[in-house]
Amino acid sequence: MFRRAYRTRLDRLLAAIEIPALGLWLGALCGFAFVFAPAAFRLVPDVTQFANLTSANLRALGGIGAVCGGIAIAVAVLRSSDAADRTNDIVRAGLVLIALLLVAYETFAIVPAMATIADVRSPDFAELHHRSTMVYGGVIVLGLAALIMAAVRGDA
Repeated sequence: MFRRAYRTRLDRLLAAIEIPALGLWLGALCGFAFVFAPAAFRLVPDVTQFANLTSANLRALGGIGAVCGGIAIAVAVLRSSDAADRTNDIVRAGLVLIALLLVAYETFAIVPAMATIADVRSPDFAELHHRSTMVYGGVIVLGLAALIMAAVRGDA
């Protein structure tokens, strides 16, 4: 499809789009998980405010994930047009797709259920929080794996 010299430049350009998209998404996820959520839990005394604030942030992260993940998938597919690292590219796109599906599950199933629980110290909330933590952790691991795979991909 592309002459080899142009393919290398194109691949580098695509990598310059994909890697920051994945990095931005991963950074936002980690910022929420390791900075915002623990601070909000400690500092926001009203349960309703806490639930609304956390839900709003998770919805925003879902939007960021949809944009950055969509870009990463599209770029991985474009980069797969060269057979040199096609397996890496397809696997990477698959990891991002799974991460996006997990984000959708978090956004449309877990977060609304958590928002309906008035007592954040109840067993029901604890169970949903555990499920949310596992799903969210899975998204972070998948995003990190995709980012590493994009960064170590060989030149075409």
